[in-house]
Order: sequence, then structure tokens, then C-alpha cells
Amino acid sequence: MSHPVVPEHRLMVHRLAEKWRDRHDAPSMPPEKTWRGSYAGKCARQIQHMINADEQSNPTDLAGHWVMGLGSSVHELLGPSIQAWASESTIEIFEELAVELGDNGYGHADLVLKLDDKKVLFELKTINGFGYKKSVIDGEGPRHMAKLQAALYAEAVDADLMVIGYLAMENVGLGYASKANLDDIGRFASEWHYTREEFLPWAKEERERLEEIAQVVTAGGDVPRTFSVSDPDIPYPAEITGPASGAWRLLAEDGSLLNAGKTWTCNYCSWQDKCVKNMADGR
Repeated sequence: MSHPVVPEHRLMVHRLAEKWRDRHDAPSMPPEKTWRGSYAGKCARQIQHMINADEQSNPTDLAGHWVMGLGSSVHELLGPSIQAWASESTIEIFEELAVELGDNGYGHADLVLKLDDKKVLFELKTINGFGYKKSVIDGEGPRHMAKLQAALYAEAVDADLMVIGYLAMENVGLGYASKANLDDIGRFASEWHYTREEFLPWAKEERERLEEIAQVVTAGGDVPRTFSVSDPDIPYPAEITGPASGAWRLLAEDGSLLNAGKTWTCNYCSWQDKCVKNMADGR
């Protein structure tokens, strides 16, 4: 049996991960802007911490940075292919297009395709194999956060069509692919199309929510631990009541319990422990 070297004897792999982490920061944002398109769909209290640039109680570890790095690397690898496609067609392609979102938001759209008088907003996401199977084979589609972020960008560029593409970081096995009628490309890549009638209401709803959050936060206030109005898993205005576990509750006006559940998102929040403490302190 062959075992990997113990951590203190590693020569390369940890250094590669560290160097990637140190040189890949979020794109800069104009100082007059307060929120990013990537905040779409997130817990309002998490967005508050992001706007305030609060110190993280649960910063992303090196393994998390590595996974994010793999996703970004896929985007970078696609660059030459995108340019080759543009040179061979009459389609105009704009990559990483900076867009203003509402009065106080900012973001970068992955791709905007222009053909004659039609515009297509293309948002590309990388995802692990488990998430890809749930989205494609189980029919769940893209995550709601991805749809809201793409909708904000599609509205900003006045797109006629919104496309979300998923690239899996591991292929679907041949057996699964055969049962799900996936072709060779479908084993690692899929896309979903949305019309203006579908994405414009999402964009308006989320833009107004993010602007409202920013207004409260910049005035020094706290916002509740709620999610987007159209979130399919957490009915609005349910609030997180147990950030340590992701527990949420939806109460009626008389205080009676209407619904309850748990969300996985708290376990991936960089301020989870801070949120637990703040809740214990009545914030």
C-alpha cells in the first residue's frame, strides 16, 4: 500500500493551492457601489456582513479556495475557444462585461452574445458531480441563486434570452448517462434557457431586495436573516433561527408556526459563528 507523504514533508501541492488563493481575489468594484451581483439569493444577514466587510469568523479554507480555483480555471481555459468561435461567426461576443445593477449594484457578466438585434446573456457555472446529477438527472435545474444572479445581468444588458450553463468537474458515469438519455456532451455540460417573461420578474424582485438591504446596512442597521422572495426551498419571509444548523422558521402574524426546515447554506457562510453569537446576544 502506498501512502502520501505526511503534511510537513509536502513539497508542492499545498504551495500551488496557497499561491492560487493569494492571487485570485474578487474583481474590484467601484467605491460608490455597495453590492455585487454574486450576492443574489443569499441570506440578507450574510449580505450585510459582505457589505460591511466584516471580519470572517469562518473564512474559506485552502480546500475551498482550491475548488473555487478549479472553477475559475475552467473559465480561463474556455477563453481561446470563445474567441475562436467569435472569429468564425457573425456573432459579437463580450466577455466579463462590467454591468451596473440598479443604483448601488455592480457585477461582471460572463458572456453577452449579440447577433443582429438580439442579445443573449450567458452565465457559466462549474459544479461538482453530485450537484450536476441533481440539477440534470434529477431535473432540479440550476440553483436559484444562479438564476437570480443571471437574471440581474440579463436585465442590465437588456438581453432577449438568458442562458445558464453548467460544467461538471467530473463526468457522469456511462450507466447514469444511459439511463438519463444523456449524450457525450451531456455527461459534463448542460444549459437552460429563459425568456424575458421569465427572468425579468426575478431580476426586479432581487434587485429591489438587494437595494433595500444595502439601504438599511449603510444606515447602520441590521437586516433579518431572510432569503429571496421566490426561493423555492425557504418560503419568504421565513428567518434563520438556528445558524449553527441552518434551521429556519416561518411564523404567522399571531406567532404560530406555519413551516420549518433547514438550509445547507449556513454551513458555507463565512460568518456562521459570528451569526450564532450575534443571535445569542439578541442581534
